[in-house]
Amino acid sequence: MTRRVAGVVVIDGTDDESWPFSDERGHLEQGVDVILDEGQPAGIVQVPHLRWGGECRVEVELRAQVVQKNAVQVTGTAKLFEGTSENTDDLEDQQQVNFTVPKGGTPTRRQINLRSSGIGGGDHAEIYLTLTNSIYETPD
Repeated sequence: MTRRVAGVVVIDGTDDESWPFSDERGHLEQGVDVILDEGQPAGIVQVPHLRWGGECRVEVELRAQVVQKNAVQVTGTAKLFEGTSENTDDLEDQQQVNFTVPKGGTPTRRQINLRSSGIGGGDHAEIYLTLTNSIYETPD
């Protein structure tokens, strides 16, 4: 049965600055909508990278796939980068994402907290996922 995974991804990032400078903040809200069939390869949940403060970036890479009893399994990774530019390869924190969104349209919520591990590491990002899983009916 064809399923629709829909919802919103919110990312809030903080580039922690030393006094007397103010912290720099980034914010992204992205609607998501993925149509899935049981047995098909996983669908990609598109989330743009959030870049802010001239030196921070969050990347969220998610896949969704229909599993038993029309539930949808969401897997992937969330990464926080911090360095000398927003294009840095300096990975500060990473977390695996793995949760199930049951059928029925009731929202499933997850929060992912990423923290800088470097010297003076006050940089951080919070990622909020709210997803539903409902039957998809093709328009006539």
